[in-house]
Amino acid sequence: MPLINIDLYDKWTKEEAKVLLNGIHRAVLSSFGVPERDRYQILRWHKEDEMILEDTGLGFERDKGREVVIQVISRKRTEDSKVAFYKAVAANLKEDLALNPKNLLISIVENGDADWSFADGEAQFLTGKL
Repeated sequence: MPLINIDLYDKWTKEEAKVLLNGIHRAVLSSFGVPERDRYQILRWHKEDEMILEDTGLGFERDKGREVVIQVISRKRTEDSKVAFYKAVAANLKEDLALNPKNLLISIVENGDADWSFADGEAQFLTGKL
C-alpha cells in the first residue's frame, strides 16, 4: 500500500508504460519505505481529448501527449516523505524515459487504517495482520 493510479495518453507505448511503472515503484520504495512487494498500481489510458492538464498559472508548458498524472492513495505520510517522493519520481522518469518533469502531475490523498482491505473482507491494519 499505497494504491497508485496512473493516467497516460494512449501515445505512450506499452514498453514505456512498464518503465514508467517501475520508476514510480522505485520512488515509492525509497520515499515511503514500504516492502518490495507492496505494489498496487492501476494504469489508465486516455485519448488526447480526455485529459486537460494546464499549468495552474505557474507559467510552464507541458509536452502534449507526454503528460503523466499520478494519484497516490495512502496512509498518512510525512511532508518530507511526500516531497522526497515527488523528487524521486521526477528524477527516475527523467533518467529512465527522458521525461520532462513539467509533464508530471502528482497528488497524494490520505486515508486511515480502517480504509483498507487487502483481501478476504478483512481490515488487515485493524486486525493486526499488517
